[in-house]
Amino acid sequence: MVLENITATQYSTDLAADINERDPALDTRIGPINNLFMTPFARVCERQSNRTVYLSNLTSLKYVDKVRIEDLDEFVYNEAMVRWVGARAVTTVTFSRAQPPSADIVVPINMPLATPNDPQTGQSVVFRTVETKTMFAAAASSYYNATTERYELEVTVASVAMGSTVDVGAYSITIMRRPLSGFDEVFNKYATDSGKGLETNADLATRYLLHVKGSQLGTPAGVQRALVDNFSSVDGVYVVYGKDPYLTREQDDAGAVDVWVKGSTPVETTYTVAYPGIDTLIPLDKQPLIEVVSVFDGAVSYIEGTDFEAVTGATEYSYSNRGTDGIKFIVGGAVPTIGASLVITYRYNSLINTLSAYYGQPEYYSMGMSKLYRSAQPKYLEIDGALTVSAGNPDVVAANVRATIQTYINGLGLGEDVEEFDIDREVSKLFGVDNMVWNQLSIAGGTGVSDIAVSPKEYAWVENGSLNVTLV
Repeated sequence: MVLENITATQYSTDLAADINERDPALDTRIGPINNLFMTPFARVCERQSNRTVYLSNLTSLKYVDKVRIEDLDEFVYNEAMVRWVGARAVTTVTFSRAQPPSADIVVPINMPLATPNDPQTGQSVVFRTVETKTMFAAAASSYYNATTERYELEVTVASVAMGSTVDVGAYSITIMRRPLSGFDEVFNKYATDSGKGLETNADLATRYLLHVKGSQLGTPAGVQRALVDNFSSVDGVYVVYGKDPYLTREQDDAGAVDVWVKGSTPVETTYTVAYPGIDTLIPLDKQPLIEVVSVFDGAVSYIEGTDFEAVTGATEYSYSNRGTDGIKFIVGGAVPTIGASLVITYRYNSLINTLSAYYGQPEYYSMGMSKLYRSAQPKYLEIDGALTVSAGNPDVVAANVRATIQTYINGLGLGEDVEEFDIDREVSKLFGVDNMVWNQLSIAGGTGVSDIAVSPKEYAWVENGSLNVTLV
C-alpha cells in the first residue's frame, strides 16, 4: 500500500462535507466552526499524516533519501547491522634494494609508511603493513626484477585512516616512518581506489535488504550478502545457477554456482618459464590475468600485439582462479629460442583467490553447491560529444561534463545498461551546459550512437582516452 501525505486543506474539506451532511445550515467556511474546530484539527491531522508517511518510507526502504540518518541507523540495528564509517585504502608496496641480500630481511607487520606532505594541506596519508614478509637470502634470485635491476619484495599495506580522502596515486607511498635495515627504497606501483567514506542511506538500505533475504549462505542472496558485507573491494555480485543462460559449466560440475564479482585487488608478480614454441599457450601461475606488464628473456623485451598476445577467457573456467589465462607468441614477431627462460611480469586479480580461499573454509561450506568465484569483465565504451556552453568558463564546464559522464558510467553496477537518455539527464544538471550532441556512444571499436546492453556478468567502463568532449 502506497501512503500519501494528506494536507490540512484536504482534511478541512472532508470535515466540512461531513458537518454539512449532518446540518447544511452550519457555516463551515468562516466563523467559529472553521476557526476553532476545523482548521486546528486539520493541521494536527496533517502533521500526523506526515509522520505516518515518514514511518512508511523508513520501514519500506523505498525512499531512504527522505529518511534521517539516525532513524535508519536505529532501524537496521534490529538486524544487528551498523553503518560503515568508511573503508581503508589497500594496496601493495614494493620494498627495494640494489644488491642481493646476504641475510634474510624481514618486513614486520604494522611497519608504518607514508606519503610526502601534500603542499596544499600539509598533511600526509599514513599506511601500515598488514602482513609479515621475508626476503630470503637463499632465494635471492627469485626477487630480482630484470626491468629495474633491483631486488624487490611486495607487501600489502592499508591506510590507518578511513574514507575517500585516503586514496593515493601511484608512486606516492615513499616514506618509511621507521628505519628498516636492508631496504633503501619503498614505493607503490599503483594508485589505490578502495578508500570509502561514510556509507550512504541507499547503500546501507541495500545491504540491509540483502541481509534479510540472504540470511543463509546457501542461498543466492546469502552468497551476495556475504561478499558485500565482508569485502569492501566487492562493488557488485551476480550469482548464476540452475537454468540461467549465463551458467556455462553445468554439464561438468554438479551443483555449479558461478559468482561473478565486480571488484579487483591487483597484484603484480613474475613467472619464469621455459619458452615452448610459437603459437603455444603459456598459462600463468596466478589467475585471473588483468594485464601483462613485460616479457623478457634476459636479452630481449617482447612487445604485446607484435610479438605475443595475452589470452584470457578461453575456457569454461575463465576469469576464475581455475582459468588458464596466459600468453602466446604469434607468427611474424620476434620469438625466443626454444627452451629459453622467459620472465613474465603481469598483474592478476588476487581478490578472486582471496574469496575462493575464504569461503572454502569448512564453516562456509554449502551442501550441494560448487561455487566458482569469477571476475566480472568491463565492457569498454567509446564516447564522443559536442558541447555547447551557455554560461561560465567553457573549459571548466567541459571538464565537469567529462568527469560527470565518467563517474556515472563507471559507477554503474553489473548488468546495468548504458542509455543515452540517462547520460543526458546527468549532464543537464550541470551549470553552464546548453546542449550536448552525441557523435559516438558505442562499445570500443564500434561506431554510431546507441544504447549499450550490458550482460549481468559485465559492467560498463569508459577510460579517459575513450571519452572526448569537444566545445562548439
